[in-house]
Amino acid sequence: MTNTNDQNQPSDGELLREAIRLALDNAAAGHPPFGALVVRDGQVIATGVNTAEQVSDPTAHAEIEAVRAACRELNTLDLSGAIVVSSCEPCAMCHTVCAVAGITRIIYAAPKEFVPDLGGTPRPDLVEMQAVLRGLAGDSIQHIATPGADEPFTRFVETIG
Repeated sequence: MTNTNDQNQPSDGELLREAIRLALDNAAAGHPPFGALVVRDGQVIATGVNTAEQVSDPTAHAEIEAVRAACRELNTLDLSGAIVVSSCEPCAMCHTVCAVAGITRIIYAAPKEFVPDLGGTPRPDLVEMQAVLRGLAGDSIQHIATPGADEPFTRFVETIG
């Protein structure tokens, strides 16, 4: 867990609620319901939301957008010691980007099973890659059950429906 004794640092739960809020705001705008933060030493360095459809870029997932913004903010490619806090379980691509950037830990609110059919066909090879990466990551990736983790998906379906 983040901060066990430091009252000035946000808890994992607070950070996850912020990621969910970002996802809810993105969903309310009719965009994919995903949000993420990059946090180091209890400080939010950057945030990101899924902009893939807006910018016609299949790599513009929330976690990747947050990592890109954090790297720009710190003028570095090395985010060692940072964590990614995501509204939803990162896909294989996002997980890999976090590893390349040196992210120490990933925590997420919603397991991938919460994601409704958003119009794409799940690719078995990508599902398998995600499972393999999750297995290799050990304790560095953690699902933390968070109240409201499913709300961004509900809001998105209502918005586009």
